[in-house]
Amino acid sequence: MNYALILSGGSGTRLWPLSRRARPKHLIRLAGGEPLLEQTLDRLNDLIDPAQRFLITIPEQAPIVRDSARGKAAGIIIEPVGRNNLLPMALSTRMIADRDPDACIVFLPADHSIGQPDKLKRSLRTAFAVANEGYIVTLGIPTRHPEPAYGHIQKGDPIPGFEDGEFRAYDVKSFREKPPLELAEEFAKSDEWDWNGGIFIYSTTTMLDLIQHVQPELMEIVNTLASTLSKADPTLENPVLDWAASPEIDEAYKNLPPRLQTSIDYALIEKADKVATIPVDMDWNDLGGFAALADLIDSDDDGNRIIPKADGTESRTLLPGCKNTAVFPGKRTIICLDCEDLIVVESSDALLILPRESSAKVREVVDRIIQRGWNDLL
Repeated sequence: MNYALILSGGSGTRLWPLSRRARPKHLIRLAGGEPLLEQTLDRLNDLIDPAQRFLITIPEQAPIVRDSARGKAAGIIIEPVGRNNLLPMALSTRMIADRDPDACIVFLPADHSIGQPDKLKRSLRTAFAVANEGYIVTLGIPTRHPEPAYGHIQKGDPIPGFEDGEFRAYDVKSFREKPPLELAEEFAKSDEWDWNGGIFIYSTTTMLDLIQHVQPELMEIVNTLASTLSKADPTLENPVLDWAASPEIDEAYKNLPPRLQTSIDYALIEKADKVATIPVDMDWNDLGGFAALADLIDSDDDGNRIIPKADGTESRTLLPGCKNTAVFPGKRTIICLDCEDLIVVESSDALLILPRESSAKVREVVDRIIQRGWNDLL
């Protein structure tokens, strides 16, 4: 049976001040749409039954995640504290394997935008078939422009039995995480390279065998907690699994070695022997900054964008003489005069103004806020 494991606990610092610790980007309305978590759950309809869906979140976000996923997921796992995605993926995979030894899982983030969800569904059907052949599968995103901030995948030979059809599977020849701009420009010109969309598909048997082989210390932790994990019996009616309430799991999180506080990409996927990729052009956007978020909205003839307010009311925004300027309005009137390549973001307690090209640096602003001790802004 096929399952979904949805990572929904990120901090969303690259979209501050709209995104905060308790309400990161996947839990708020962005660019006039429904919250990304709800979009992610709805995309799985007619593909994975709600009884086979599990979410992973952190205590600060648990109440909103619980309300958003009510009736749409059988398990809402609350980590004691965020430790990146390696440990929760391993523990959740073992828990699902104990329920269903033949399970196949799609592990995906809750904070991405996908403009063509039907393509995602169809590609996942192919990906599950490839995963059942012993591969770990990652969905590749055809490059649209040079992007040094993304991980990249190099396609190898077609996988026998999956050379034809709408979605074709290839061996992964190599990975390259966040290449320098010069290399990213070469990748963008090549048919061999795609972006790594961060969506992984695998059977529980394949993943647990891989953990045992390349991360035995992690497997020892998983085995130690196996009996605790097997006691969990979440349902659609009672989905919450509070791992902080388990002394054994809480202790494992507190004492997790720093080398295991990492992502599954580095710790597992890039070390696996059988990794496949399926390229899917599905209007994917990881919304990694305000420039990417603004691109979801149609521009006027001068490239300007006024993003819809979260409450649906009309904003009072004027952009005379502006070009390629994006405004995320709040309650106040915003007027930009003769501006170019600018982003303006207003919230109830903060105003952020930056050149479009500096969108990726917002995380550094949050670091400075933390250093100043302005915790009310987090």
